[in-house]
Amino acid sequence: MRRIYIGCSLTHSPQEFKDLVLNLKEKLKGEYEVFEFLGLEKGTATDVYHEDVGRCVARCDLFVAICDHSSLGLGYEMATALEKYSKPTLGLGHEDSNISRLVIGIDHPMYEFRRYKTLDEIILFIKEKELKHFKPVASAEICETDVCAV
Repeated sequence: MRRIYIGCSLTHSPQEFKDLVLNLKEKLKGEYEVFEFLGLEKGTATDVYHEDVGRCVARCDLFVAICDHSSLGLGYEMATALEKYSKPTLGLGHEDSNISRLVIGIDHPMYEFRRYKTLDEIILFIKEKELKHFKPVASAEICETDVCAV
């Protein structure tokens, strides 16, 4: 099961946006191991750094950055995912969001930025990004040799 980390702004985001992120994580949990960030209330600021960057960004297979609201923390996570770990990273922005040109213009080979309208579109974009960077996992029923191992 692929490990996915969903990063986003929390400090300056409305509850409606936070609910969208929670719903996205819930929908992805059947197909992915979804890493959880500490958020605004758990742990110290140092705990947040170690958990979000040291565990979630460092260990995920795919990093999804929802960039609808400004966030220095999310920018730091994106830079770490790309420049330090070269992780497949999907930047997302709602079609009505004002996204930094720097985020849209990143030309790292592991990065892609997409605009979305709905939660279902986000899920589709995640699956498309996964297909670009990972071999499909063969099921045990159709794999008759050891060469199917990923």
